[in-house]
Amino acid sequence: MNKCINAKTSKQPNLKKQRGFTLIELSIVLLIIAVLGALGYPKIRTFLISGKTKPTADDITLAVTRIRANAEGTGNTPYASVATNTIANTLRDRTNALTVTGVGNAATLQHKLGATGSQVTAAPATITTAGDSFTLTLPTVNSGACPELATSLQNSAEIISINGTVVKSNPGSTLYNGQTAAAACTADDTNSYVFTFR
Repeated sequence: MNKCINAKTSKQPNLKKQRGFTLIELSIVLLIIAVLGALGYPKIRTFLISGKTKPTADDITLAVTRIRANAEGTGNTPYASVATNTIANTLRDRTNALTVTGVGNAATLQHKLGATGSQVTAAPATITTAGDSFTLTLPTVNSGACPELATSLQNSAEIISINGTVVKSNPGSTLYNGQTAAAACTADDTNSYVFTFR
């Protein structure tokens, strides 16, 4: 009987072999994560840009309101000297949605709704008389802001075009065609907006 007990206790326990991930398995998992991330990045970026659209429109409206107030009572061509630096200096220290660089006449303005370094430009325009209005152009806008940017500024802009398609054309009215605006939008950072204000 002693021999039976000793035989049982002297036996090695049945150890299972522990196993971790091999380098190949880990590489495959990382590759799958990278592919999924690459496929999802454009959608995530579009979603993030969509969230920046309203603050950008609000800051543009602020600048336009201030420029209109400064032009009050200056005659039939109050916007004849409006330039990019006018908008940039108006928004200095008042915007988080746009980036102001430089000072004075060298001030520039960039939007954050698309390609990095997208310069916003402003210039005098004509609705009935040269200098009675001004344009604000935002190039390389991502589809995540299209057509919401136009929709947000439809009440303050007289004329709006997206990629050369006029989506609001009757100055002084509230006519805005959202379906035309949506149809004018293109994919990625390829949209160009031109707003005319008076």
